[in-house]
Amino acid sequence: MPNAAFALTVAGLTDVGRTRSRNEDSFQASVDREFAVVCDGMGGHAGGDIASRKAVDLICGTLQEYVPSDPITMVKRDDADRTQTDPAATEPVVRHALSVARSAVQQANRTIHEMNLARGFSSGRGMGTTVAGIWRVPGTAQMVVFHAGDSRVYRLRDGELRSLTRDHSLYQIWLDNGGRGTAPQRNIIVRALGTAEDVEPEVSVQPLMPDDVVMLCSDGLNGMLPDSVIARILRQEADPALAAAALVDAANAAGGMDNVTVVVGRFTATA
Repeated sequence: MPNAAFALTVAGLTDVGRTRSRNEDSFQASVDREFAVVCDGMGGHAGGDIASRKAVDLICGTLQEYVPSDPITMVKRDDADRTQTDPAATEPVVRHALSVARSAVQQANRTIHEMNLARGFSSGRGMGTTVAGIWRVPGTAQMVVFHAGDSRVYRLRDGELRSLTRDHSLYQIWLDNGGRGTAPQRNIIVRALGTAEDVEPEVSVQPLMPDDVVMLCSDGLNGMLPDSVIARILRQEADPALAAAALVDAANAAGGMDNVTVVVGRFTATA
C-alpha cells in the first residue's frame, strides 16, 4: 500500500513521431506502487519494440510484487525541510530497494540477451533497449532512480528543472572529456539492456519533497526540445496528463524525428 503521507498522480503518453514507421518505445506507471518506467527499444526489424516491452513488463512486475516492511514517513507542509523520515528506520529498506531495482534491470537484461542468442544473434547484436525509471521506496520520502542508456529522468522542484540522470552515450563521454575534436552522433549509446550478458544500471536515491514533479522520457523528447522548453511546459501544466500531451505535441511540432514517450508524475503531501 502507498504511504498516506504522499499521493502520486501520474500519466504517460507515447507517439510514433513524424518520421518513423513503428514505435519501439514502451512505458508503464503505477499510482498504487508509485513507480514509472520508460524504455526506448533498438534494433528495428530485430525487435526493438519487443525488447522495450519485455523490459517494461519484467521490471514493473518485480516492483509490483515488492512487499516491504513500512517505516513511518511524516510529511508536513510547514516543515522547514518539508520532509522528515526516520533515518534509522528507513536506511535498510532504502538499501534493499536499491538492490531490488538493480536486480530487476539486470534480470531484464539477461532475459533479452538470451532471447537474442536464441534467435541466432551474436552478443552485441539483435534487439536492445534503454531504460529509465523511478520508484518511491514504500514507507519513505526517498525515490530510487535507475537508468541505462539515454532515456532520462527529470525533476521539477520549485520551478527549477534538473536532470537526475546522465546519458550513457558517446556524446556525453565526449562532453565529459572537454568536447575536443569532432562531436560523435548523439544517439550512439554505450550502455543498454539486451546487447551483452551483463549490464550495470546506474541507480541512485533522491529525497522527495511535496509538489515535486518527475518526468521520464525517451530521447525523442529531449532530442527535439531544449530543457528550457520542457521546464516551461511542466510549469504551465499542473495536470500530469495535460503536461505529457503538451510535451509530446511540442516534440512533434519541432520535427518529431523519433518516437517520443513521456511520463509525468506529481507527488503531493496528504498529511
